[in-house]
Amino acid sequence: VNWLAFLKHVFGFPCSPNELRTILKFTGRLPTIRAQFREIWLVIGRRGGNSFNFALIAVFLAFFVDWRRYLVPGEFGTIILIAQDRKQARVILRYIKGLVDNIPFFKEKKSRETQWSLEIVSRRISIEIHTTSFRATRGYTIVAALLDEIAFWSSEDTANPDDEIVNAIRPGMATVPGAMLLAASSPYAKRGVLYDTFRDYFGKSDPEVMVGQADTRAMNPKVPQ
Repeated sequence: VNWLAFLKHVFGFPCSPNELRTILKFTGRLPTIRAQFREIWLVIGRRGGNSFNFALIAVFLAFFVDWRRYLVPGEFGTIILIAQDRKQARVILRYIKGLVDNIPFFKEKKSRETQWSLEIVSRRISIEIHTTSFRATRGYTIVAALLDEIAFWSSEDTANPDDEIVNAIRPGMATVPGAMLLAASSPYAKRGVLYDTFRDYFGKSDPEVMVGQADTRAMNPKVPQ
């Protein structure tokens, strides 16, 4: 129920009074009426449903948003999935493939599939796993970036700190109106790009950036206390 309220708010669908109260509780800010945010950052306890709901968002953006008007001939828009390693990112890709393969409307539009990607040629969209490298996303037109467990990415003493990866993604989104960056993680430490964003934006009525925080059971009541 709480995930539904969050998703409706992110994509600008009308929310009930109870859903608006849920959004206020988890974001510390009054709900904003807008089509969608540019960046969404979530701090949610383990097993809170991040990966599956990332998959839902990716499928929605791939099949129900027409990005072709922002692409030059021959260009594909890319939904990139990044986690601490490829194995972890593949969990989200498996959810995406499961949703696509089990719903005929999506399956008939699927074109090509590999271990690390899914392509929908008719929509000119590719869903791909990328590594945690600031070089890996260069040259792509990014319609969405889904960053999983970003609190556990390296944030210092490394060739690919988390903030450099995020900064490398943003230019790839710059020419695409409505492009979204979604980062979610269970909490870890008071450092890194997730903590910095939480500190700067939680509870702030910024029109482009929304930060939310919730415990595991609030987002997934099936988890025992």
